[in-house]
Amino acid sequence: HNHIYPEKIVSKATDAIGDFYDIDMQHLGTGNELVAAGKKAGIEKFVVCSAATTPAQVQIINNFIASECEKHPEFIGFGTLHPGFEDCSAEIKRMKEMGLTGVKLHPDFQKFYIDDPEALPMFKAIRDNDMWLIVHLGDDRFEYSQPERMARALDKVPSLTAICAHFGGWSIRNQAWKVLAGRSNVYVDTSSSLYAITPEEAVKIIHRYGASQVLFA
Repeated sequence: HNHIYPEKIVSKATDAIGDFYDIDMQHLGTGNELVAAGKKAGIEKFVVCSAATTPAQVQIINNFIASECEKHPEFIGFGTLHPGFEDCSAEIKRMKEMGLTGVKLHPDFQKFYIDDPEALPMFKAIRDNDMWLIVHLGDDRFEYSQPERMARALDKVPSLTAICAHFGGWSIRNQAWKVLAGRSNVYVDTSSSLYAITPEEAVKIIHRYGASQVLFA
């Protein structure tokens, strides 16, 4: 679970993420730097993504992610969508033609409620085109990405395969499982989580979802 950006905006984008989460950023988010850091850590594959904060950014970001995947065979590319994008189904088909595997959404950046009726056509398009979804969930500063909202969206699009990032709740990971666990089409990843909890807490959360539903990130 990695975010990468074009060279011309990478410094600005990296600073913006640091400001949003109030953390000191250690690296710039370029594809080359990601590969170099991964080699040091013994990581061979990277899911790379970015989120469009406006509909106009969707195709630009998808083109960039696809181009980075062409440069780096280590990358598994996830494109992005936005509820305001005119034809999500057509864009998903274009993503697949470019070799992208799934869709990344970040409701808190994109400022939409995950269970908003206007977002449901986007989820249905992802499902109908056999794409995976990675979605940021659970920032207690905002209402957009609360796990309960994701659960309601999944109830309406039950066959959507979703990876709920950060153990399903970035700042509320110890509660998110109550509404997300037990769904065979829901996975969670460990990104931006293991640094903030003890190994014992991580094991408890993993068992609540089931080890087969947890992805290392």
